[in-house]
Amino acid sequence: MGLLMEVFKDPKGYINWYFNHKEIYDSERELVKSLNLENCIDIGSGPSVFHDALKGRTISVDISILMLKEADPEEDKVQADAMHLPFRDNSMPCAFVSVAICFLESPEKLIREMERISSKEIGVCIVPKDSSWGKFYQQLGEKGHKYYSIAHFISKEELLSALKDFNLVEIKSTLHFAPLEDAKYEEPKNDPFGGFLCVKGIKKNHLGFP
Repeated sequence: MGLLMEVFKDPKGYINWYFNHKEIYDSERELVKSLNLENCIDIGSGPSVFHDALKGRTISVDISILMLKEADPEEDKVQADAMHLPFRDNSMPCAFVSVAICFLESPEKLIREMERISSKEIGVCIVPKDSSWGKFYQQLGEKGHKYYSIAHFISKEELLSALKDFNLVEIKSTLHFAPLEDAKYEEPKNDPFGGFLCVKGIKKNHLGFP
């Protein structure tokens, strides 16, 4: 975790990546918005780049205080380790994590924590390691890229397996073009084949779900 702190000491550089890749950012943000997640704890939130795509009250959680300082000053913020979240069981309707899950050694443990703290639903977005984008980032990591060299990408099958205790109500993706192609805005698609994949799951004991 100390290495991650070193990697993410540059929140403005992190933010600038999104604004320098507007078509990709807009595509990913629209996908997150389409999940209709509300009142979420955003785990590994960074500077809250997806918060305008989440409804209701959002609580930013990140291990980096520098990242949290760049988040919306009107929002609630908690500095914490994603693997040991300081929230009571069933304390928030929703838990959300974006690509931060790709930088943890145990995505399954994080999902168990998300299941514990959420009373209703979770949303998880990844760059699948078996997508063209995942392969591209892994190649950059092998060359020593400061972010991707410590990433632990998982496949869509591994993600769906880790979500076995949820009823999966949305499986969507975007970025169906290759990393070296000209970037373009893309509407979310109801398939798992893009370079940015999001899954929404409802807890099986919530409301009418068995």
